[in-house]
Amino acid sequence: MSASTPLFPLPRRARLLAATAALALTAACTLGPDYQPPAADAPASWSATATQATAQVADKTQVNTDPTMLAHWWTEFRDPTLDKLVADVVAGNLDLKVAEQRILSARAQRQQAAAAQYPSVKGESAAMRNRLPPGATGSLGGTSNIFLAGFDASWELDLFGGTRRSIEAADANIEAGIENRRSLVMSMLAELGTDYAALRSVQARIVIANENVRLSQETRDLTAAKYKVGLATELQLAEADGQLEQQKAVLPSLATQAAQRAHAIATLTGRTPADVDSLLTTAGPEVPLPPTLPANLPSEVVRARPDIRAAERTMAATNAQIGVKEAARFPKLSLGLIGGFLNPDIGKLLQGDSFGWSVGPTLSGPIYDGGRLKAGVKDAEAQAEEARLTYRKTVLTAFQEVEDALVAYANERQRNETLHRALDAAQRAQDRARSQYRAGLADFLTVLDADRTLATSKDAVAQSDYALVQQTIALYKALGGGWQAGETTAVAGAAGTPPA
Repeated sequence: MSASTPLFPLPRRARLLAATAALALTAACTLGPDYQPPAADAPASWSATATQATAQVADKTQVNTDPTMLAHWWTEFRDPTLDKLVADVVAGNLDLKVAEQRILSARAQRQQAAAAQYPSVKGESAAMRNRLPPGATGSLGGTSNIFLAGFDASWELDLFGGTRRSIEAADANIEAGIENRRSLVMSMLAELGTDYAALRSVQARIVIANENVRLSQETRDLTAAKYKVGLATELQLAEADGQLEQQKAVLPSLATQAAQRAHAIATLTGRTPADVDSLLTTAGPEVPLPPTLPANLPSEVVRARPDIRAAERTMAATNAQIGVKEAARFPKLSLGLIGGFLNPDIGKLLQGDSFGWSVGPTLSGPIYDGGRLKAGVKDAEAQAEEARLTYRKTVLTAFQEVEDALVAYANERQRNETLHRALDAAQRAQDRARSQYRAGLADFLTVLDADRTLATSKDAVAQSDYALVQQTIALYKALGGGWQAGETTAVAGAAGTPPA
């Protein structure tokens, strides 16, 4: 049979292949369980403790249910520096850039999965020189040339839905990647807000510490003057010296804390500490409490938090993988076509009588694999159950974070009010003690005790003011606020629209 002679007439073969493909596609099914989204598993209200805390907060702070406020919570602090840092984090944070690359990778994996739906064609060309011994395959032996130019096409029919399930899993993975990035934005901005508030708090505490040093120096100088004229003892002078050095010793520790917070903020923005010195090294005002606090029902938290949505999408992806593994256990039907030109004379290679072809279906499937494919299904089922449990834990953790933030804020608010009253009392006591000491109506120990009490009260109030801001930011994060920052430019650019 010459190279140009077909196995049988092409039109008849093509009709047979078309009929085979139509029959196969008609009989096709999709294996594996169809995904069912989890039911809304959220309580109707918060716990009694959190509800009571919310009521306590509402007595002193207006509650705001506007979702726009929650989406851009940092603007509630009315701090231009914080606003700029938020924009810097969205634009430059390296963790966010990594997350965007993962979205791009997920898109590429989806394209790979979808490509299996279509035929694949590859070309081939070769130039060979052969030598056959005399008598081989009935030939006289000798050397000859063989030139080949052709193609090989194949199309695997998705009879049992393995490809369709792969695409389903890939789509869910893209969506999970987008939600993971949003969750990262939410966490990064909450971390930024906490670090920034901590920095301003430490800088305020440095101011307080310097004021305490000044007051201790004043007390020491007054005691030294009295000592010279015999109105104070050497012991009192030594105590004044000790008090002064103790106040000075506070400053290096606070300076370290301030530097570390500034460095952390620089890393969040994707820059070196030197790049943000101009913004952060100069002490600024403490971050004030916002005039309103957000409030959401538990069911709204489930919808708002991207980490919960990411966990749900991971459930969908792992569920689809069960179908992929199930389909791998069944036979595969492929349609193949091979065609090309074959001639010992390269000058006659493309002539009609040099063309040959072969076409036909191929059915292949596992017969025995030692249980490998069945174990693959069990592995996929276990991963799907793991994803379901992870989703459940993510939801519970979200509720815990909201309630923790509510209770912590309410209790810290009460503590803060008490500390402010204690500070007022300590200030009055110190003023009176110093006045009486100058007049010789109080001993030196009374002054030292009053100074120590005032210094401790000032520092405690500053730390409590920061704790209130910290708990406010924790509540913003727990309720799912902040992930909308940079949504249009970052996520849409990285994720795009999945191909059909």
